Amino acid sequence: MYSCGRRRLSAMDNKKRSFLSATMGFTLVELTIIIVLIAIFAAIAMTRVRSGLSNIQVQVAIDQITSDIDLAKSMAFARHDTITIVYAPAQERYSIYTGPDGSRAIISDFPYSESGVISFDNARFIDVDITGASFNGSPELQFLPLGEPKTGGSVTLNSKTITIANLTGRWSLD
Repeated sequence: MYSCGRRRLSAMDNKKRSFLSATMGFTLVELTIIIVLIAIFAAIAMTRVRSGLSNIQVQVAIDQITSDIDLAKSMAFARHDTITIVYAPAQERYSIYTGPDGSRAIISDFPYSESGVISFDNARFIDVDITGASFNGSPELQFLPLGEPKTGGSVTLNSKTITIANLTGRWSLD
């Protein structure tokens, strides 16, 4: 009887082993399906991250330009001097100058500039384009010695427009 029970036990062990070995892993088809699903989800996530980063870059550029407009206006009033921001949309940059039209000098120590030039043609602003700047037909925003703009106008980044009021120099975003 003891030997008969042993045979039964070994037969059960064989069934367990064969069942476990048949169900322990994934087939090649299952692994391929899982990898394809992970790749699809990763592609969707990357697309969303990319569009989100683009919006953030445009907002940072708008913040940069509007703070520079405010600073230039304050500098004109504080120094009792003419401060001019010259936009160059084709080069994706703008420069800051001090002095009247005939005798301008670049402000080389303007914050966040490289020798007075603020450029959006770099990796930090890869999705930002200055598409236009017009102040009464000129790409120059000029603040007179009392802080008022010579003329109003607008700067356009991608599809966002920063409008500078004619008399006050206050900006608004459209």
